[in-house]
Amino acid sequence: KRINVIFRGSESKYDWYYDLQIFQKKLDDKYQNDEDNICVHTGFYKQLMKNNSYNKVLNEVKKGLENYPDYEIFITGHSLGGALCTLFGFLLSHEVSNHITVVSFASPRVGNNDWKEAYDQKENLIHYRISNNKDIVTASPMWGYKHTGNNIRLFEDTYQYYPDYSYNPWWDYSLFNCWSISDHNCDLYYKRLIKNIW
Repeated sequence: KRINVIFRGSESKYDWYYDLQIFQKKLDDKYQNDEDNICVHTGFYKQLMKNNSYNKVLNEVKKGLENYPDYEIFITGHSLGGALCTLFGFLLSHEVSNHITVVSFASPRVGNNDWKEAYDQKENLIHYRISNNKDIVTASPMWGYKHTGNNIRLFEDTYQYYPDYSYNPWWDYSLFNCWSISDHNCDLYYKRLIKNIW
């Protein structure tokens, strides 16, 4: 009993154009409390909104919920898709009351510290962030950005589960520790995930 929303990763030079727009954009007031300054990656936000994509997907989800009002919502994606599913899950959690589970793979960081705190406080939203051990994309952007959610870190023969940021946020996802381009490979994520059932 679920509605699934899946975002693809970077596929073209235009996707990379959005990936590299690392300046932050403040979210609209409907997503903020009085003391908040919730900001997200400008490129990811633009990509989600491009060609009215956000509203199109939102309307499809709402139509699905009209037919199946008790269904949960699962949102997933890899790389750019991981960033988009993380952002979409947060925005959607303000539109519907159904429980939303975000499962991102190889996601870069999406927003600032206020974003992280607001994300974690949403009662109908949970995020499982899956990362390969040394995946370089999971370490970016480094400055002014925070990861959200519970982390499942995949190794070749094991995994480690880190609920509620129970890892070293500076070291574990820094470019000093996450430097491998090959660890970003989607097939490797799949291979390690099925070997290490968490």
